[in-house]
Amino acid sequence: MKREKRILILLLALCMLLSMSGCGARQQSPEDVLEESTPGRDVEKAVGLDKVFSLNSNPRYSFNPMIATNRANQLICDLVYENMVEVDNNFEVIPNVISGWKCNEEGTLWTFTLDTETPHTFSTGEAVTPADLCYSLGMCINADRFRGRFSSYQGASPSGEDEFQVTLGIGDTQFVKLLNVPIIKRGTWDTQDGVRPIGSGPYCYNEENTELHANEYYAGRDQLPVDVIYIKEYTDAASTIAAYEDAYIDVVVNDPSSYTSLGYASSNEIHTYATTNMHYVAFNEESMLGRYSYFRVAMQYAFDRAYLVQLLDGNGVASPVPMVPSCKDYPAGLASVLEFNLDTCKRILEGAGVQDYDDDGMLEFMSGSPQEINLNFVICADSAAKSGVANRFKEDMASIGLKVTVHELTWENYKKTLESGEVQVGSQTFPMDMYYGEVQLRSNFDLTQLLETRDEKKNANTNINYTRSNDASIEGWINQYLQANDAMRSSAYYQLAEYITRSVGSLVTIGFERQQIITHRGVCKGIDANAGNPLYNFANWTIDLS
Repeated sequence: MKREKRILILLLALCMLLSMSGCGARQQSPEDVLEESTPGRDVEKAVGLDKVFSLNSNPRYSFNPMIATNRANQLICDLVYENMVEVDNNFEVIPNVISGWKCNEEGTLWTFTLDTETPHTFSTGEAVTPADLCYSLGMCINADRFRGRFSSYQGASPSGEDEFQVTLGIGDTQFVKLLNVPIIKRGTWDTQDGVRPIGSGPYCYNEENTELHANEYYAGRDQLPVDVIYIKEYTDAASTIAAYEDAYIDVVVNDPSSYTSLGYASSNEIHTYATTNMHYVAFNEESMLGRYSYFRVAMQYAFDRAYLVQLLDGNGVASPVPMVPSCKDYPAGLASVLEFNLDTCKRILEGAGVQDYDDDGMLEFMSGSPQEINLNFVICADSAAKSGVANRFKEDMASIGLKVTVHELTWENYKKTLESGEVQVGSQTFPMDMYYGEVQLRSNFDLTQLLETRDEKKNANTNINYTRSNDASIEGWINQYLQANDAMRSSAYYQLAEYITRSVGSLVTIGFERQQIITHRGVCKGIDANAGNPLYNFANWTIDLS
């Protein structure tokens, strides 16, 4: 009896421990750091255990498509809500609910036409109207998910039975590229405390919000690959991976460049898609060398961009200009001139008087007398890829005689350093010379938030320019590009890119990330993911759970 009692006590203790680890402790979200991945499972056997199609969710985050920042919840939103337009992997517009558009010469007044050939109907049976799109656009303006995207937006209103107009404060002839945003039924933002507004996508929630059912009013209802999608809830990284490996969830999206990257086993099909997530280096233009354009221009040739792609395991694309290379306006000729070349970098520096004056093998800066150089390069220690690029740069600069100190900081200290322009090391303070940044550009590759001058009148929530530059002419080059018509746009972008790389060297573009949509091998076919909608064209998918 005593032995059996001891066994019972141990079993109860084990159950309590497991219960506490699952409920009482703080659970990590998929956005939290995952230190190690779980072992791979036998996916072919696991798929046989679950004959249904399921997606993950996280109830601690919103399901409102305007403010859904959790990646799992965003996938669900992609099926419940239609986007006004879609944007492909070359960042060109695909008509959707909006089928036609035109703007005035300045790009400040836009007229949009709704698709009248294909019915677009909310899950309640009511047709999508121009008023619904104006309402949806108004809800996007200040929503967390799209904050800053519509900084020049002034207003929208219906202008006909199938038309509405949008007014912009600053002209943008590519404004339509920003409209890959979800549509919600007018007045439903506050429905159920704003959690799940009514949408017109291929699926809608059941009453318990535990399943997605095919929207009976969706025009492509008969082509949908499954009638029911089950919503699971795995909120920490380890259980999410385990659930995917055991096929209890069937699709995940992943950012392989981030510390949030989840480690999935190998029996998968991985589809990558282009993003506007740009890695770049910028300068403190008040520091000893950062203030000089020749130094900033020399640094254009100092970064081995292919190394970033290597560190991302191929989930990236190198680019010396701030545009994805597959875009039709990409200045390929300029990009080829700016390729990594340490000899060119050193030649520009020596031509400007940065030379080895004391024959110690290191370059000095002449300011009355030769001055020793130690560049303070600041990065956020949230990515092995960023750290790798920065330290490769340090090694390359040492090979031509420049000393670089890389400061890998926590996110909070990184932000403080960018704001102050100074690096705190113990009790000592040093001027920041350069910093490594990452930004999600808009689909029109507008650089305003990155390069506009900072002052009290600017929106501090969207302005991420920490260069301390007073070059207001950059905004003129940006606006010239944004307002250019189709015939002049490539030329206008070339002039903008040449100015910020070869004239003033405002920033060094390293490259762009690619992200992943991951499915079990042989289960899902027809995937055509893009950054704005990884589940784009879901009606054309084929799903085989047999």
